[in-house]
Amino acid sequence: MIYKNFILGTLSSFFIFISAFQKQHSLVSYSNNSQEIAGVYVLTSCENSRFKIKIEKKKDEYFFLIFDKNKIISKGKLGKQNEDDTVYLTFGKIGGIYDTDKIQIQNYGNSMNEYVHFTQCGEKYLTFIKSK
Repeated sequence: MIYKNFILGTLSSFFIFISAFQKQHSLVSYSNNSQEIAGVYVLTSCENSRFKIKIEKKKDEYFFLIFDKNKIISKGKLGKQNEDDTVYLTFGKIGGIYDTDKIQIQNYGNSMNEYVHFTQCGEKYLTFIKSK
């Protein structure tokens, strides 16, 4: 019985250590992503880079502007959520995933969930790339 309690206590300590390590690692990656997210992202695959997303940081909040050529077609407060190692962004009704200087957006749904964000672009997934 003593041996069994020792093993269970050791395993419990090990899992607490692993859990703390994963949380620390997650926080580090989140802070790195938050420093790099502001900038201008261009959709090069559709109509000569017609669409752009500009993300600005003001105080401790992020805001976005979506451009069609030089015209602002949407703007507002950027929603940002970090789950595991994935950063999810929300531009009003448009959702996307941020990953190393790229934002990927699902452009249209299906018959059960119909929507189209950028009607001029035929691709299902659009990748906006951060301009240097």
